[in-house]
Amino acid sequence: MKLYHQSCLSDWRLAFIGTFITIALLIGCSQKTSMPENPQMASLSGTIVEIDDHGNAVTDLEIAAFTDRGWKLEDTLEATFATGQKIQIKFVENYGDVPEGEYLGRFSTSTKQFKIAINMGNIAESLKLKNQSKVILQKVEAPSTN
Repeated sequence: MKLYHQSCLSDWRLAFIGTFITIALLIGCSQKTSMPENPQMASLSGTIVEIDDHGNAVTDLEIAAFTDRGWKLEDTLEATFATGQKIQIKFVENYGDVPEGEYLGRFSTSTKQFKIAINMGNIAESLKLKNQSKVILQKVEAPSTN
C-alpha cells in the first residue's frame, strides 16, 4: 500500500512539473520573437479627403503619426498614390521652403491636416488626383556618406 501511495505521489509530481514546463514553453513561444519594426521606416497610409481651391491634395493624416515615426521637417518622403504614381516630397513648414515647381508636404495651420502640393502649382491636376483616393507615405533615407 505504501508503494502504491509513493507511486501516485511521484506521478502527481511528474504531471505537475510537466504541466508547468508546458505552460512556461507556451508563454515563451507566444512572445514576439521578431525585431520590432523601425518606426522611422514604417509607411503611413491616408486618404485624400479634399482637393482645395489651389489644387493641393488635403489628406486625413495628422501630425501625431509623423512624430510617432520620428519624421521631422526637412525629411524627404515618398508619396505613392492610388494611381501608382510615386513622387518625392519635402516635408516643410511653408510652401516657399522649396523652389517653385517642387513637390512638398506640409501641415495646414488652420485644419492641422497634411497637404501634398506643388509650390505655385496644381498637384491634383498634374497627377490626376481625386478625392477619397489613397496615399501612402514613407520616409526616404538619405544615402550614407561612407
